Amino acid sequence: MFVTWTRADTPVPVGWWRGVGPAHNVYVVESFIDELAAATHTDPLEYRLRLLGKNPRSVAVLKRAAEESQWSKPLPTGTGRGLALHNAFGSHCAVVTEAVVTDKKSIAIKKVTAVVDCGIAVNTDALIAQMEGGLLFGFSAALYGEITIKNGRIEQSNFHNYPLMRINDAPPIDVHIIKSTDSPGGIGEVGTTAAFPSLGNALFNATGKRCRRYPFSPHFFNGEFGSI
Repeated sequence: MFVTWTRADTPVPVGWWRGVGPAHNVYVVESFIDELAAATHTDPLEYRLRLLGKNPRSVAVLKRAAEESQWSKPLPTGTGRGLALHNAFGSHCAVVTEAVVTDKKSIAIKKVTAVVDCGIAVNTDALIAQMEGGLLFGFSAALYGEITIKNGRIEQSNFHNYPLMRINDAPPIDVHIIKSTDSPGGIGEVGTTAAFPSLGNALFNATGKRCRRYPFSPHFFNGEFGSI
């Protein structure tokens, strides 16, 4: 495999947001890994495990996420499961998302299972809260977080036109912590970053369509996708 990249300067200044730079990169990497799995007719979980033989912490969170989410359990038509893995700031995180594409052209996240190994968990309640909040920020960005420019100005000004996921749309989230004696790692970003690709992979699993642009609402329904 040969991978290359190109740096492009943009006249639009950008700043940090939760998940920082890796959020966009991990979406690309984890989506492409799923595409490779599909191209070889391999289960996405099994495909990742084959690549991680020398990374026991990542293997552990993947296997635990598969177990807790009932990865192999069949789902109804139109519903899919997606898996994503992210390692950053000394922590390892796996997220499994169940999502359904409805007849009304909407995306509903039904269930989220997250497993994290952040080394020694000093405050488990705060850790779980960070994971839940990070996941919701990630899903909000994946579904709704679009910035548009008109006449040289950003059109979005507040939460009425740049929404966050509201409580009535928020899915049940189960967070599981791997017990560890390793040094404590960061926990603020890994949930946000893994949310993006886990949802995209769930939509692909449900429909066979790979959205190439986010936010998924509305671009998923505008035909802006490709398939294997």
